[in-house]
Amino acid sequence: MRLLFVSAYYRPHFGGVERFTENLARGLASRGHDVHVLCCRTEPGSPLEEDDNGIRVHRIPARNPFEERLGVPWPVPAPPVLLRAVRMLGHEVDVVHANDVLYATSLAALLFSPAPLVLTQHVALVPQRSRPLELAQRLAYRATRGAARRAAAHTAYNPQVAAWASRLWGVDVRVLPVASDPGTLDGSRAEFGLPEDRFVALFVGRDAPKKRLDVVLDAGDERYELAVVTGREPPSPRRGIRFLPPLAPDRLGALMRCVDAFVLPSRGEGIPLSLQEAMAAGLPVVTTLNPGYEAYFSAEDVLAIEPDAGSLRRALGTLAGDPALRRRLAERSAAVAARHFDPVRFLDAYEEIFRAVHSSRRRPVDRT
Repeated sequence: MRLLFVSAYYRPHFGGVERFTENLARGLASRGHDVHVLCCRTEPGSPLEEDDNGIRVHRIPARNPFEERLGVPWPVPAPPVLLRAVRMLGHEVDVVHANDVLYATSLAALLFSPAPLVLTQHVALVPQRSRPLELAQRLAYRATRGAARRAAAHTAYNPQVAAWASRLWGVDVRVLPVASDPGTLDGSRAEFGLPEDRFVALFVGRDAPKKRLDVVLDAGDERYELAVVTGREPPSPRRGIRFLPPLAPDRLGALMRCVDAFVLPSRGEGIPLSLQEAMAAGLPVVTTLNPGYEAYFSAEDVLAIEPDAGSLRRALGTLAGDPALRRRLAERSAAVAARHFDPVRFLDAYEEIFRAVHSSRRRPVDRT
């Protein structure tokens, strides 16, 4: 099949949706499909057209003011270029896969692509920095209901997100598997500037409200070290916290294999790829229990916390001083990943739904 994946961001931008898209695109390209990715170019120097190991990447010139000023990842692509690309590529492929209805790239695909579409919704309502932003989010979701209904099939990987989207759009939303692959490269603490003789916990995420980076930074303590992989370093240094820039997937996997635990005190998530990869790497996990996580793991599999610095500090202090607890949670993580985050099941599920949509050749129909 000829497939077009539409994602607001893609590498080298840092985030979960782009990694999800890359994993799916690479996996299906390896199975012999003709794979294209349409995304925004927000990183200076990224080529507009690129052959990325068998994936044809098409980048639309875009500005990124909302992420830069407000921490809201919502790029603004050049409208004429985006619409031309959506129409042109839509005529050349069998199926278009759009990621998250709120992005301009997804809306353009849903409204103007001539090919049948599959829409994956990654999140429901997520916390924002202010009430006006949260109100804008709610209104935007309502306004995009008609566009979402034009897709031939709808998917999610968090049951709560699927139920929310189903109510909002009045359609059936299938829950499909997710997958993670932290790679096989080993790393050393020295290459990442981490101490050899301290307990090290890792956080990976953008500086966005739902990730609660502020909680991580406020949870520093002399009993452990925090390694923080994020796109923006705070202006003042923090004792006991080592900031690292966004890393390529194989380098991130190598980092995960040389730390002691993974930390994610976030809210309003689907099931973050970084969390999946940490479990696949066999790391003990300290996290909040977001709605929908129970489909993948329970409080017995992780060290559950509230999204505040005190709760995180207590949990990390306990974990740092209890090797037996670390071993038990590491085994639990590996078991969860083996049950739920298998790349083969992930690729099979999406390949099946793409084939079904292609076979039906169901064209988008306005049902508003």
